[in-house]
Amino acid sequence: MRRFSIVSSLEVRGTPLGNYDYRFVQAVQNCWYALLEEQRYSFDRLGKVVLDFRLTVDGRITDLRVTESNVGEIYTTICQMAITRPSPYERWPSEVRRMVGADHRDVRFTFYY
Repeated sequence: MRRFSIVSSLEVRGTPLGNYDYRFVQAVQNCWYALLEEQRYSFDRLGKVVLDFRLTVDGRITDLRVTESNVGEIYTTICQMAITRPSPYERWPSEVRRMVGADHRDVRFTFYY
């Protein structure tokens, strides 16, 4: 796995759902990079943070929990903020809601330092 990256459980393919997921992942990644820059991250920390959460049809994040972390509290909090700060995200288009078949999705993001 490449250092300093994000891996999500979402499929980012050329479908309405994939297009939505791509924009969602990009928003989280951009926020994470900005937060790290604010903290003057110096690439001195190695490890990962795994977060599980629910993304709702109206773009809200709920049930966010840390599943694994070995980078300390500050960098774990930055990962959590990278997901919650841009929220609420774009509301799901009707075709995405049809494809998902529910009013939420369970998502996992892994942040690599």
